Amino acid sequence: MSRARIRQLEAFHAVLKTGSATRAAELLRISQPSVSKLLRDLEVDIGVDLFARVRKRLLPTPEGRRLGQEAEDLFLKLSRIEHVGNEMRAKGIGELRIAALPALGIGLIPRVLATFRHDHPGIRSALSVAPSQRVVEMVAGGEADIGFAYPVPGTPSTLNRHSLASLPAIAVLPRGHALASRRMLRPEDFANQPFVSLGREDRSRDNMDVVFGKLPVGPATVVETQFAAVACELVVAGIGIALVDAITARFYRDRLLVRPVEPTFNFDFGALTPVGQPQSSIAQGFLHRVAAAVLTIASPASRARRSKGARS
Repeated sequence: MSRARIRQLEAFHAVLKTGSATRAAELLRISQPSVSKLLRDLEVDIGVDLFARVRKRLLPTPEGRRLGQEAEDLFLKLSRIEHVGNEMRAKGIGELRIAALPALGIGLIPRVLATFRHDHPGIRSALSVAPSQRVVEMVAGGEADIGFAYPVPGTPSTLNRHSLASLPAIAVLPRGHALASRRMLRPEDFANQPFVSLGREDRSRDNMDVVFGKLPVGPATVVETQFAAVACELVVAGIGIALVDAITARFYRDRLLVRPVEPTFNFDFGALTPVGQPQSSIAQGFLHRVAAAVLTIASPASRARRSKGARS
């Protein structure tokens, strides 16, 4: 429907409500001749008389009353659309489907989502926690609006990757561990130590093998798990020590000891969105919140690495 036809129907609707072109003009805040012209143009366009002029009043014809019912429904719908738009803008109503690797999906993202929903109480959200490969598949397959994952070889070109942070692997130890007195650990410190290893679902395990592969004696792996959060729980239980990402370790710092490792490797965190599909304001806002939360963890880690490099 053209803008001109909507203006004609607005004038028609206003005349129906007020009974005169003069009062309709006041309601629409336009001139009375403008209202009269809009009515004439509408009648010419549809080919029927909509009003009978009786003693300076405009009385709707049967055709006018029939069209008036349709116009009333139209403007009720338009009013509803405007209301929904205002509500979405004010409250952030919508649906947000998130897929995240465990390093973000178990600790950081639930906290970000809680604060985000406080500011946007109308949104419906779904959070799936899965290995990075599965996150890629979910976003590529339309099962998730936004994904958070490590780099995955063979990621389809239909996905955009937004880099969030590259954070060093750090050591987590049980309280009272023999290595607790050391401010920084080296790979050789892990020799023969009971070790909780991450699985091979992502490249971090390969990087870990590179770090320890140069040693004559490496750590003694006692448990292998896919999730860094599970590794931290095992460390808290005293089963061994582990190398995990700084984000997961942050949520366990009150329950275990955290130590930097040199040399180490990085965990590269990124966000995935579909190429060529505009993101909703909800998805964009949530991505910005997650990026800011990751940055609060990445910045201290970056300063620590710069400081360590300066001392060396």
